Amino acid sequence: MNVNNRTIFSNDNLHILRGLDTQSVDLIYLDPPFNSNRNYAAPIGSEAAGAAFKDTWTLSDVDNAWHGEIPDREPALYQTIQTSEMTHGKGMKSYLIMMSIRLLEMKRVLKDTGSIYLHCDPTASHYLKILMDSVFGKENFRNEIVWQRIQGAGKTTQYKEKSYGTSTDQILYYAYHDSKFDINSDLIPFGEGYLKKFKFKDEKGRYERRNPFRPPGLGERPNLAMNIKDFIRQTQADGL
Repeated sequence: MNVNNRTIFSNDNLHILRGLDTQSVDLIYLDPPFNSNRNYAAPIGSEAAGAAFKDTWTLSDVDNAWHGEIPDREPALYQTIQTSEMTHGKGMKSYLIMMSIRLLEMKRVLKDTGSIYLHCDPTASHYLKILMDSVFGKENFRNEIVWQRIQGAGKTTQYKEKSYGTSTDQILYYAYHDSKFDINSDLIPFGEGYLKKFKFKDEKGRYERRNPFRPPGLGERPNLAMNIKDFIRQTQADGL
């Protein structure tokens, strides 16, 4: 690779990507603008005070050269972008042009054994999925990872008057199918506070809860209650 490991760049990533060697990157994780149609500014008094970011896209924000470059390199990709204008509007088209030109460069620098994770939200996730299918190949799609940003019911950070609150983002994960790798899960032991909730262990020493299998509306009706494991055993014995 033509740059040192752990180098941090502060610039438009398109300029940086175009300076990187082909097939030189093992892993890409990107958290791009979401096309949220909002403007953001750092809080007064913070270290980043004065910094601002506009996440509203128009054709004036897009380099005219990209209009010709994308159909030349990926005609099918550009057809997808054109369709987005008909279904969603010029703002989405502009946003997808901006994303596509960068995804094409990411494809170029990513190794055949590499993987890419694109972080987005429901505003454009379905359109970005189509872009990623076109650029990296639909057969190389591995997972849509749902990331829960906040917990709790009721109003969330994206609560709207006529829709449910949004508490999740999406991460689109692609890796070439000829790449060989393992996914290792790091398991964290349960805390003592959590384990105290379990008063019973099964025959193998595993913690279990013996909650009755009944709807709470039945109240205290022992004759209508059954341990969930007993219920499963009974249904298996009955051949259900």
